[in-house]
Amino acid sequence: MPCPVPPVNPEYCLLWIDWWAFCMTKAEWSGWMQAIFSVIAIAAAGLFAYLPIEEARRNAARARQEGRRALVEVVAHLAGMLTGEIAAKATELDHRAGPRVYDVHPAAEPFADIASAAKAIPLHELHEVAEVHLVFALRKLAQRAVDVHETAMNERDHFRDDSVVYKPFATVAKGVEDLVAACGRRMAELT
Repeated sequence: MPCPVPPVNPEYCLLWIDWWAFCMTKAEWSGWMQAIFSVIAIAAAGLFAYLPIEEARRNAARARQEGRRALVEVVAHLAGMLTGEIAAKATELDHRAGPRVYDVHPAAEPFADIASAAKAIPLHELHEVAEVHLVFALRKLAQRAVDVHETAMNERDHFRDDSVVYKPFATVAKGVEDLVAACGRRMAELT
């Protein structure tokens, strides 16, 4: 009895290159395609999971950046208010300025609103050292302005001579000027 010839599975070659590494049966090709596309599917799933996470990360970083910029703007605005109030109080204390406003409104607490606003900024929530320095400098300058004003009010009658120019807020004004410049530099860094 003749020996039966096993059926030959035809081989299919990649790009019709007749070389043993590129020629496989349908079963072998399906196994390879399943393996290749499984890896592609896993990579695509990872990419689809990664993209929203990365977008959320970028949005959070953008929000932090905007928050830091807003904080620097607030510090600069409060410093500007402090400059205006220093100028007003310096005019009041100038013995050559005519009628004294502090005689009319003695109960007003100068610089109190700016000092309170500076103290209301929570330092423990700030993660950048530069912003902590700006807020701390604003707090110190506002408190220094309060102290200088109290001292000046106690000593105002000692400086009645027209030859003496009394500028008690000069150092505070210089500090505020430096703070405004530092806020400008920090805003430039944050943009």
